[in-house]
Amino acid sequence: MLTGVVWQKPRVDSLRALDVVLTTACNSNCTYCYQNARGNCSMDWGTLRAGLDLLLQSEEEVPSLTFYGGEPLLELPLIKRAIRYIQSTRSHGKKIALHIITNGLLLNRDTIAFLARHRVETQISFDGVEAAQNLRAPGTFDRLDRLLVELRESDEHFFNDLCSFAITVSSRNVCHLAESFAYFLERGARNIAVSPVVTHDPGWRLDSIEALAGQVAAVLQMSHNLYRLTGETAFAPFQNDTPNAPPGNSHGAMCGAQNTDELAVAVDGQFSRCVMLIGSYQTFPNGVLSRELDHLRLGNLRDPELGRRLDQHAAAVRAIGIFDNKQDKYSSYRTCDGCRFLHQCSICPISICHIPGNTDPNRVPDIQCATNLALLAARESFFEQVQPA
Repeated sequence: MLTGVVWQKPRVDSLRALDVVLTTACNSNCTYCYQNARGNCSMDWGTLRAGLDLLLQSEEEVPSLTFYGGEPLLELPLIKRAIRYIQSTRSHGKKIALHIITNGLLLNRDTIAFLARHRVETQISFDGVEAAQNLRAPGTFDRLDRLLVELRESDEHFFNDLCSFAITVSSRNVCHLAESFAYFLERGARNIAVSPVVTHDPGWRLDSIEALAGQVAAVLQMSHNLYRLTGETAFAPFQNDTPNAPPGNSHGAMCGAQNTDELAVAVDGQFSRCVMLIGSYQTFPNGVLSRELDHLRLGNLRDPELGRRLDQHAAAVRAIGIFDNKQDKYSSYRTCDGCRFLHQCSICPISICHIPGNTDPNRVPDIQCATNLALLAARESFFEQVQPA
């Protein structure tokens, strides 16, 4: 605490979302996880309650709360306490949208019933068929395969409307993407997301984009077939025909990092703009860019300097260079300037810091660029074919 400084709560009227990291522990050890220094720490109730109080002050109509880890279901009692607290203290008519990001291994019928009852949108990180999932976390496929059945049997509405499944693409599992998509469709999943690995992927080669494009083409065909039969699409990239440019695009923003309408709280109460910036469960490769990220630390919830840091955050983000000027970015495939997908493309800027030895804030990982090129081209094709004449 700074001597002579009176702590004042930061201005949170426009706080749109709060992401809380309940624990750094995890019951899995996914091969490409960015959380490479997790340890075994948990958030105490006082810290979580202080964060919830900030969110409850927001004037947003429906602010969002997301439970993260590690594996957040290791702290299920804390999740239940948080939801009870929100329900008991929110002003009349105030709603909080609840979300959880989980590997699914701890989900059982009782927990499913609880999440369904409180309408907690649940994203399950699961790479699909056994061959793909074993590359991620060996020995976990059978449990997750059974989980899909349990989810539908326990609460079909919850399964259909509140559950999503997130595939992470890497050089090792790209050959299984279409098969995994088909597997989820067979199990009844209707919200399947896909994104590239954020950490460095040493196995990615320039010609890997050809294999990826072939897999995405197969997903596109299956999506067309599903749409013709049902009028629906299960592939998240095809579910919205009017994609938004990243927030704060006046500087060619890569993401909304310079805005402070979404905050993440680490287990120790340290604030960051994004869970990808939290230092309590990860270390970045040594390099100029990663050292610059220290300037984005916002301090503790009760740090008297928090308000000032929030005010200065946008300038600190722009000074680093990885978060904006998208038109200046490039990969081995192309430069972003002139790409027809420039304003639709979304690449996690933190992935730039994971390129070993990289000192160029404009150099994006090839796998991130390739995945966006393949998905956005397929998305364009999908909507061209489903639009009425």
